[in-house]
Amino acid sequence: MTQSTPGPVGRFHSGRVAEGRPQALDAWRVTTDDAEAAARVAGLLGGRPQPNEGGEALAHEVLTKAETVRVLLEGPDAVASHMVLRGSKGIVHRCDGLEFLSPEEKKGRPCGCPPLLADRKLAAREGRGPSPSISLTFRIAAEPSLGEFRFMSGSWQLAVQLADLTDALERVDGPAVCDLALELVVLTTKAGRGVCYRKPVVTVLGSSGTVAPQSPPPAQSAPAPVPPPRRRRTRPTPEPAVLDPAVPEPTAPESTVPPSPEASHSVSVDAALLRRAAEVLGTDGPEETVAAALSEIVAGRQRTAELVRLREQVGRIAAIAGQALQGRDS
Repeated sequence: MTQSTPGPVGRFHSGRVAEGRPQALDAWRVTTDDAEAAARVAGLLGGRPQPNEGGEALAHEVLTKAETVRVLLEGPDAVASHMVLRGSKGIVHRCDGLEFLSPEEKKGRPCGCPPLLADRKLAAREGRGPSPSISLTFRIAAEPSLGEFRFMSGSWQLAVQLADLTDALERVDGPAVCDLALELVVLTTKAGRGVCYRKPVVTVLGSSGTVAPQSPPPAQSAPAPVPPPRRRRTRPTPEPAVLDPAVPEPTAPESTVPPSPEASHSVSVDAALLRRAAEVLGTDGPEETVAAALSEIVAGRQRTAELVRLREQVGRIAAIAGQALQGRDS
C-alpha cells in the first residue's frame, strides 16, 4: 500500500454531505485516497468501500457499522485544539482561548474570548466569536500498521472533555488505548422538547499491554419465552349490519409510538436554517437543533395521522348510527 503524499492515510467523520445537505450518522464514516486502506477498514469495522460523494476530496469512503472504534493515541500531542471564526474570505480569528494564533500581526496578543464556556457558545452562535476546532490523530488498535487516521470536530462537548483527555493521556506509558465513540444523547431542550443526537467521546482505557485491541461485542440478551396462546371466549355472533358501500370497513388503529433513535441511520437539514431554527427551538448546538427539528416534524405527522383516523372513525360511527335509526323507524 502506497501513499502519494505524507500524512494521515484517511479521516474519520461523524457525518457527510448528500445533495448539498449535511447528514449526521449513527456510525463512523471513513474516507481515504487509498483503495486498499478502504477495503481493510471495511473488513475491520463493517460496511463496504464505495466512491466518496460526501463532499471531501478523498476518493473512497466506508460507511462503517461501528459506533465505537478502539484506537491508539500517542500521548497528548495526538490532540490539537484551537478556536476559529471564519468569515466570507476565510479565517478571521484563530486563538487558543487566551491569545491569538493568527493572523500574524495579532499573534500573541489577548484574543478577548470570554472566560466562561456558556458565554463563548453564545458569542459563537450569534456570529461574534470563534468555535472549537479539534483534531485527533490515531491508529486503529486492531491494525496499527494501517497508518494514522484523523478525526476533526467542532463539538463543544468534546472541547469540554479535552483537559481531562490530555491529563489521562499523560498518565499512560506509551501509546494509549482509547475508545472513540459516537455516544447517543437524549435530552430535553429549554423549550421542553425531547431530542436525541450523537456526540463524539474519547475514553482512555490504558496502555496497549493491558487493554485488548478490539472492543468486546455488545451483549445479546436471551430471547424472551413465547407465552402460550390465550383461549378466546366464545360469544354469540351478532347479526350482520347493513353498511353503506361508500363507508370503508373499520381497520385496526396504527401504532403512534415513534421509532427508536437507533432505527434511523441519518438525518439531514438545510445548513442555512440552523441558526434560525436554534432560536425558535431553544437549542445550543447544530446536533440539538437538527434533532429537535426532526422531533417536531415526526410529532406533527403523527398528530395529523391520528386526526385523520379519528375523523374516519367518527364518519363510520355516524353512518352506522344513521342506518340503525332508519331501521327502527321503518
